[in-house]
Amino acid sequence: MNVLSENELKEALQMMKDGDLTYYEKNKEAILTSMVQHIGSPDGELRDRLIYTMFFRFIIEQKDIDFDKMSELLETSLHALLFHRIEETQSDAVFTRAFTTLLMALILHRDVEEDFLTEDQFRKAAEGLIRYLQLERDTRGYVNGKGWAHSIAHAADAVDALIANPKLDPASFPQLFDVIIIQIMRNDVLAHNEDERLINPLLRLLERGMDSEVIHRHVEQLPHLLEKRKQHLGEEKYWYVVHNVKTFLKSLYVRFNEEHRHDVLQQSILATLKKL
Repeated sequence: MNVLSENELKEALQMMKDGDLTYYEKNKEAILTSMVQHIGSPDGELRDRLIYTMFFRFIIEQKDIDFDKMSELLETSLHALLFHRIEETQSDAVFTRAFTTLLMALILHRDVEEDFLTEDQFRKAAEGLIRYLQLERDTRGYVNGKGWAHSIAHAADAVDALIANPKLDPASFPQLFDVIIIQIMRNDVLAHNEDERLINPLLRLLERGMDSEVIHRHVEQLPHLLEKRKQHLGEEKYWYVVHNVKTFLKSLYVRFNEEHRHDVLQQSILATLKKL
């Protein structure tokens, strides 16, 4: 099977996006294989506006990709894409990793609707996403000339889809809460609305039944945790962490306040913010 070049794929996907599916219907397998091959293209238009947009259309809107193919895409994501050059922090490899988490989010969301993943496939997806967030070091949001990387925000979307899935064992809630909170304690500035995206899986945990006391206890401990971090970080990096924590807490407070719920948590957040 021939894999299309980036230019060939771009042309084909643009036609499809405009409503001409003639080429796709005759070359479906080649198109999907090429979309996976170029999922991390440094060309932001191809990567984001065409490949991701068409995956969304095929998986969520039109449900055109069958269960076996989605299972195959998930397997490829976990074994060939998600950890692609994970040790690198300033390379184009981040686009592959970050947009793979978005593809996984689409598949996990579709599974909520149609329940096609096995328990083992779902477990491996959960383990992979948790490990990915523990290992990812490239937290760039928007990259000039290349578009969005947004690795943390995209992974948060995938974790949100994971938590929304009934297959997720509530015993996993504490681990997922921890991996979400670890993101706001990073010593790189998160300046592209990552806080808003990380709040979504946190609220999803509450919807699924996680005790709000877990959040309450952690919020109260944040000033102490920041003091401990200060001992191991330089002044600049320490203030990056403070920025991330305060931004997250403010956004969380606003969300709770807008939705008129968790009054105790709102007061806890305000009290903690005054100490930071």
